[in-house]
Amino acid sequence: MKQKQNITLIWSDKDTEVHFDNDLHVNAQDFIIPNMITEKTLFVPTVKIHNENLTVKNRLIQGDNLDVMQFLLTQGFEKSIDLIYIDPPYMSASNYHIKTIIESKGTKQTINRPAFEDTWNNETENYLNHIYSRLKVMYKLLKANGSIFVHLDWHISHYVKVLLDEIFTPDAFINEIVWCYSGGSGAVRHFQRKHDVILWYVKGVDYIFNPQYRPYTEGTVQRGLTRIKGDKYKLNEKGANLQDWWADINKILSPTARENLKFPTQKPISLIKRIIAAASNPGSLVADFYAGSATTAEVCEQTGRSWICCDSGQLAIETALSRLIKCNANPFSLEVINQPSSQNSLLEVEARTIKESDGEIDISINIKNYIPESLPENYKHNHPAALIHFWEIDLNHNGNNFYSNIQVFRKTRKLDDSLCLDIIVRIPARNKYAIAVRVHDLMGNITTSIVQMSTNLS
Repeated sequence: MKQKQNITLIWSDKDTEVHFDNDLHVNAQDFIIPNMITEKTLFVPTVKIHNENLTVKNRLIQGDNLDVMQFLLTQGFEKSIDLIYIDPPYMSASNYHIKTIIESKGTKQTINRPAFEDTWNNETENYLNHIYSRLKVMYKLLKANGSIFVHLDWHISHYVKVLLDEIFTPDAFINEIVWCYSGGSGAVRHFQRKHDVILWYVKGVDYIFNPQYRPYTEGTVQRGLTRIKGDKYKLNEKGANLQDWWADINKILSPTARENLKFPTQKPISLIKRIIAAASNPGSLVADFYAGSATTAEVCEQTGRSWICCDSGQLAIETALSRLIKCNANPFSLEVINQPSSQNSLLEVEARTIKESDGEIDISINIKNYIPESLPENYKHNHPAALIHFWEIDLNHNGNNFYSNIQVFRKTRKLDDSLCLDIIVRIPARNKYAIAVRVHDLMGNITTSIVQMSTNLS
């Protein structure tokens, strides 16, 4: 790439030095081995425990992404990432919530759970300070042939493009992808705003690009290319080369769509899959530092890429965790960096041995009671299951890291009191057990209870 040019975006405190935290604290490092259960059955599932020998390469991290990226640099990740996709806030002057309907004992109640803020005190400079410092660190993390895709809309993309020109150089700009979509709008004083822009920059000339294709139009298929270009031209069996104008992928509009996780600004799998397929290869390391509902991580699981995803929001991490478990992802770590933690909810757990035979033991694990630290305003239900999103079990807790060997979810997508709170599992027999149960509730509280057990095995 050519030398950087002297055209830059200037604001009053742009050159204020960002002080990185030299004492980054990892509050927790847990490990998730997806193994979802939805009900107590006559067939007792056997769970193999490999906590001590578990190795993972994919990481879900909760924390401010500037702290997370600095932490990755200290771990040797400079010039290590093949592709970064980010969908940062758009400076939309909005606060985003998830509207959740809880059903219990035949009644319904709606609660609003805060997801994230995108207001910046209505000061463009606040937004620019945020994104500029982070883009500079992302540049350091990218490999020499790495790419970054920055997903924005009309609010702030024009400013961010100038920053990307400054950090990566204008010659590193490859495409401005326009993603068009439909949907209702109440606009009466302007054209309906129905597109986003995705800015693609690269770090070096040898960047990865795998061409993508779209189906030919019906007219092209019927007449072929010969009428225009002559007999020597044939239709490509893969389709027509994809342009930078994407109108074939719509937003997730239906509230009942299988893909819809109800997370604000969630992007379609097909959109992220196209980007990852184009700018990375199987085995590549892909990062998303505004992960939201973790669409990027799920696509990486589907396409054989390694991934690092982070978000600061508790609701985003809960949504991502649930999503990755349900899609049966490969084992991954869940790390919390520089985040305050509290555990003031009441969780009562009972664990007991019900059968021993042939070197195995059946254990019943039961949530007897759960009272969250905080309840939604005017909350009416009192059944513990209605308040819990899902719960996890570490069947051989070491007193430090939590190894999620089992995750218990509802059979349906409804949030109601049908969540199973009593399961039986079969594990290798041993004399002593430390069973850890972790509850994730609908308000974002995480509570862990540990039960010590012993048997009469000789």
